[in-house]
Amino acid sequence: MRSIAVRALAAVVVVTGCLGHEQRTPSGSPPTVALNEEVHDGGLAFTVTRVELGKPKIGYQSAQGTFVVVSMTVKNISDGLRTVYCQNQVLTDLRGKTYVDAVPAGADEDMMNIKPGRRVDVACAFDVPVGTLAGAVEVHGQAYSTGATVKVLSVG
Repeated sequence: MRSIAVRALAAVVVVTGCLGHEQRTPSGSPPTVALNEEVHDGGLAFTVTRVELGKPKIGYQSAQGTFVVVSMTVKNISDGLRTVYCQNQVLTDLRGKTYVDAVPAGADEDMMNIKPGRRVDVACAFDVPVGTLAGAVEVHGQAYSTGATVKVLSVG
């Protein structure tokens, strides 16, 4: 019965914000927010707005498993030009397994340059095994920055 439920969730599902402010990380830890809440890292402000599960194709690319597409708005809050890369973002499933090497969804560019004060919409696709449920997205303004966590789904 559980495998039927997982297969049903593997169909295209849109995850919406369901976490409250009480689930934030203690001070001293990298920040943790929920969907549709802004968080800062590396001179960029990220707002994860949508997570789509179970996408078999992104443009001409087919997933080895299935794609989880993370849509976000990214604003440059620094004084200089900043670049956002899908490759710098990390997806964690509900079991704690991480996925990297996201590819841009809907854009041919692997990076997007953002002028100071400007914002762009970015969609990053992670190739994950079928049935994977996204738990969090760790957003990074730079390759080796601390990052910030956006919880997208939780159990319990």
